[in-house]
Formats: sequence, structure tokens, C-alpha cells
Amino acid sequence: MKSRKDNRATMREGDRILINKGISKKVFIIARVEIPHSSERIFVSKSGGKYTMGLKVWKSDYAWSEKNQMWVPKQ
Repeated sequence: MKSRKDNRATMREGDRILINKGISKKVFIIARVEIPHSSERIFVSKSGGKYTMGLKVWKSDYAWSEKNQMWVPKQ
């Protein structure tokens, strides 16, 4: 069997991402990676819906965590 080692260099729709909002931490889903007029931001939401309420975050602030299988804030 082929081992599944997926070293993520790019964010994809449907990936999980950990968002730090003050003292709380929440897991969101990447809804859109293509945002008009911005190549450095992504749109995340709780449901993963492309046009629901959510947040725009900077791609460069996050790194892939193989242990947690999600994008986490860089230290």
C-alpha cells in the first residue's frame, strides 16, 4: 500500500483552519481561496459555504500541521 503523506503547500477548499479570536480558538473551513483583487487572502466560514457569513484571513499567517491535519497559526 502507498502511504498517504500529503505535505500541503497550498490551501484548498474544504480544508480545516484554526482561528484564534482573542482568548477563544475556533475551527473554520476554507470556503474560497480565490478572492477578487487579493491573492494573499482566503475566505473561511463555519459551514464552508462560499457565500455565507465568515472571515477573510491572510494565507501567509498559517502553516499546515500534519499532526492535527489542519492549518494552524504560525508561531
